Amino acid sequence: MQDVKMFLSSEPISPTIDEIKQALNVAYYVPEIHNPDQKNVPDAYSIPFSTASVLLALLDTPDNGIQVLLTQRSEQLRHHPGQISFPGGKMDDEDNNVIHTALREAEEEVGLKAKNIQVIGQLGDYFTTSGFCVSPVVAQITNHKPMIICYEEVQSVHWVPLDYLLNPANFRFTEKVIDNKRRGFFEIHYQDLHIWGVTAGIIYGLYAALTSKQ
Repeated sequence: MQDVKMFLSSEPISPTIDEIKQALNVAYYVPEIHNPDQKNVPDAYSIPFSTASVLLALLDTPDNGIQVLLTQRSEQLRHHPGQISFPGGKMDDEDNNVIHTALREAEEEVGLKAKNIQVIGQLGDYFTTSGFCVSPVVAQITNHKPMIICYEEVQSVHWVPLDYLLNPANFRFTEKVIDNKRRGFFEIHYQDLHIWGVTAGIIYGLYAALTSKQ
């Protein structure tokens, strides 16, 4: 877990939207996001994966800097009920690609229309023990409209400062024994939000992508 220790002791970063665009634009090869848990229980990841995608949507505000859109999932959902997540879901047969999936899901869940978004780039895939290969799509909200929440899927919407999420001091790495196997995952606490698992792992992947050229 040396790489985890290095990350947790790393310096915070505070990129502008233009710097994010530049960093992701030059990433012609985007490596898979490193999930430290895969070292603990590699057999748990030797399964068939379904393709899914999430939208990491950024809103650049004049007074509060760049804000990240997060949702709290409905308690009625089958996968990860009640957890803090990015808008997203499983790829449908009608989707052309993972970008299409992320944009479709964002509109279905919170009313965020594709015409009000500019896609910036993609991060590497993130694999989960629930059987999903998650492809994160990073985008800027260019025309901010009130959220239209689908309460069957989303319980609430939250905005979190990007600077807070890109400060490794706000992360911790937790290991627990689950089903007689030691599991590991990142956690972030912001106000009353507990951001962990896949969502925290993808944020870790964003930090890695933005610092890989430094």
